[in-house]
Amino acid sequence: MKFETKYLIRWGIPGWVLIFWVFYGILFVKGINPLENNLAEISKGFTLLISLAAIGVPIGYILHQFYFGVIWVKNMKHDFNDAAEKVGDKFPKHSDWLELNDQNYKQNKKVNPHGNYYQFEYVWHSVLLKMNSETRTYVEGRYRHILGTIHGLGALGASSALSMVASAVIFGTDFSNHSLLAYIFLIIGIIIQIIIFVSAIYNYKYFSDNLRAFQIKMLKTYL
Repeated sequence: MKFETKYLIRWGIPGWVLIFWVFYGILFVKGINPLENNLAEISKGFTLLISLAAIGVPIGYILHQFYFGVIWVKNMKHDFNDAAEKVGDKFPKHSDWLELNDQNYKQNKKVNPHGNYYQFEYVWHSVLLKMNSETRTYVEGRYRHILGTIHGLGALGASSALSMVASAVIFGTDFSNHSLLAYIFLIIGIIIQIIIFVSAIYNYKYFSDNLRAFQIKMLKTYL
């Protein structure tokens, strides 16, 4: 099975970030060095690092799926309805299209709340097929790049949020018995985690708006 490097990076980074902050909390806040307990040998310590690097990929994949289900899928209806409205009358809506003020999806369980997304993707790919080869290659590459960046940032945001929760749990297990240095390390860690989280969310919003604007302009041009 072919495993592309881009997926290793996309799924690995969120997992590695979470593992890093867990170890940061254990080592600097709790003052526990896991390498001192029968792992003092360099070879064993190196094996541990390799194992953690490998574990980071499936952890990152799980975080990616969590983000995708909670953030991306949940907001599909409104995002793509708004995009279709901006394209204008040239956008072909299907018979079950849900308008922004439509309540059918709440009253009728047979109505698919993701139908707008499916139709938007169908129209988008139909337009791609109508382009000449050179234009389609450029548009597909740009679309793939921005979409991959969005999902990578979303997973990083989920990882940062979970890291902050993990840090709070690690520190809170023995809250009253920490040294002043542990409090300092905790504050520094939380500040850095907040900066990463806010940056990921801000960039996620920027690239999401960028992608939607790109699609809308291309649909207006080629429909």
